Amino acid sequence: MAPGALLLEAQKEYEKESQKADEYLREIKEQKLLPEAVSQCIEAAGYEHEPETQKSLLRAASFGKCFIDKFPPESFVRMCQDLRVLNAIRDYQIGIPLTFTQYKRLTIEVLLDRLVLRRLYPLAIRICEYLRLPEMQGVSRILAHWACYKVQQKDKSDEEVAHAINQKLGDTPGISYSEIAARAYDCGRTELAIKLLEYEPRSGEQVPLLLKMKRSKLALSKAIESGDTDLVYTVVLHLKNELNRGTFFMTLQNQPVALSLYRQFCKHQERETLKDLYNQDDNHQELGNFHVHSSYAEKRIEGRVGALQNAQDAYYKAKNEFAAKATEDQVKLLRLQRHLQEDLDKPYVDLSLHDTVSNLILDGHHKRAEQLYRDFKIPDKRYWWLKLSALATRGDWEEMEKFSKSKKSPIGYLVRAAGSRGREREPGGTDERRRSRGGCSGAWREGGDAACGSISTVGMRECCTWLG
Repeated sequence: MAPGALLLEAQKEYEKESQKADEYLREIKEQKLLPEAVSQCIEAAGYEHEPETQKSLLRAASFGKCFIDKFPPESFVRMCQDLRVLNAIRDYQIGIPLTFTQYKRLTIEVLLDRLVLRRLYPLAIRICEYLRLPEMQGVSRILAHWACYKVQQKDKSDEEVAHAINQKLGDTPGISYSEIAARAYDCGRTELAIKLLEYEPRSGEQVPLLLKMKRSKLALSKAIESGDTDLVYTVVLHLKNELNRGTFFMTLQNQPVALSLYRQFCKHQERETLKDLYNQDDNHQELGNFHVHSSYAEKRIEGRVGALQNAQDAYYKAKNEFAAKATEDQVKLLRLQRHLQEDLDKPYVDLSLHDTVSNLILDGHHKRAEQLYRDFKIPDKRYWWLKLSALATRGDWEEMEKFSKSKKSPIGYLVRAAGSRGREREPGGTDERRRSRGGCSGAWREGGDAACGSISTVGMRECCTWLG
């Protein structure tokens, strides 16, 4: 007799309180087959269809385990679980008479799928809970299937269905309300889909479906609420392709965040559209800034001047007198620089006003520099500084002396001179005092006449560091 059969008989005799139970056990233990006998009883229980026979075999296995040190319980526990699942699906109301071998080959996941396809959701959920399957693979997946089936029932209102689904699903991990809403939309229940999306916590899942349902404005609101700029850009660009320009701009007017982000996009990608936005808003200040920025992209002077004149008009409309006057001066300067460049055959365009004046003085065009000084109303102190700097750089001491005698210097100047040839003179001094200083003479004067009129300009090597 097989060890498992002997163990089964021993267990039955034990229930009868017969001494034969001890004899059978001793016989099995003497052959050292007790672990094998327990395993045979466990395995045999799996191939039985009658619950009573299954219980009898499992009781025999449990009885034999008591006489074995450290017998692993996993196989016994697993068989109990498998038999309970098999007995549940073999019930006549379910009608899935699987054998133990078929069940093992089929796997629990496939069995659950079959139950779901037959809409046996309660049984499938109880099996998942009993086997303690992960929620993502078990309960959550089954509830999602149930919800997708629920949205197809058209005998109830959208409000009732949405409420029932939310009551059942709640915040169950792994549940995607957007997938359920997509199923509702495919079934032609758009309003139900929108209500279900209200329960979806992830905006990244809400927005694409809302766009698919042609609810772009609602999608834009959801994207803005999420705080995800990439999501907002996605909706804005979708709206741009979907709506005509006027409607698109009006839609953005009601969403300041989206409008601001779209302006940033246009600054880098579509500058002409940015101009249209400013015109739509009557934002003359920003429109003027736009024209100024655009003017520097123009290669031809005429194009740049035209853009700056447009900017000037926009600044006047914005009542920004300072910006308008500055732009007007820039237009005037550009035109003068173009004429200078043509007449003198030297690059002057794009120089600042100060650099233009300095370059003219360095090139010896003093009258043209004077004309710029008067036309642009350069302050006296600044002009004197520019001219003295340029003359000193050029080493044109005669012109400096001539200029210093024209009027009193508004900034003063310090003259240091060292003679390489000729004779230096120092006002109010003697040759001995000059020689005691090592041959150098220096003087600080306020006003051109006193300083330059008292120092010889012959043979100077250094000149003029002045203080304003």
